[in-house]
Amino acid sequence: MTKHSAILLQFVAAGAAAAGAGAAGACKTEPPSSETKSEKDEAPKQLAGVWPKSFECGSIAATAALAPILGGEVKPTESPMIMPKGVAAPCVYDVLREGTVEQWQFDFDCRDNYQSQYDKLVEQYRKQNLDMIADWNQKSDAGVFKPNDAGITYTRPGDPTDVAVGQKGLDHHGQALIFLDDDAPCYVRVAGKDATKRLVLAQLIAKNLTFQNAPMTPRAPK
Repeated sequence: MTKHSAILLQFVAAGAAAAGAGAAGACKTEPPSSETKSEKDEAPKQLAGVWPKSFECGSIAATAALAPILGGEVKPTESPMIMPKGVAAPCVYDVLREGTVEQWQFDFDCRDNYQSQYDKLVEQYRKQNLDMIADWNQKSDAGVFKPNDAGITYTRPGDPTDVAVGQKGLDHHGQALIFLDDDAPCYVRVAGKDATKRLVLAQLIAKNLTFQNAPMTPRAPK
């Protein structure tokens, strides 16, 4: 698993009846009485949401739609991550471009505590990001990062940046993005190397994610 994928995070399921009555009299048949339909007679309403275990990544972002965004051949792959109960498996992809392979990933958390969990994660990511920058600056000033023959490069972590996606979002560590959706009761995380691509992918997910298709315990529609 690549380094930027490690930034990623932890994550979360009438019959009908009818009756009629007729009474036979001595000389005529009485018409059937009119009855009010009970709730059991009504067609059951379709629930909103998709059980996390049955969720398919392509329902939010088709693989063909990812190629022009991520700039290469996109191949879905499996994640070794074990997800918490109520959280769908992450959507993981290898992107093949110019002989190299990049890993991209996005995942959803639509459990009941999604809002508070989002707030905690944003605070955590922002602080970790700033601490990493401070550590990098200190080492840079001390001359720790020196040219080498091994081809190792030292890159300063990206700044934590608020981004316009969903209700609100944060791009952090120069590797990942988290946002709170504006339609579904979920937060979403996106991980990959390029900030512009992360944002475009997050905006695609936000556009396609709805209350109806969110990976969450099915419930009455709004």
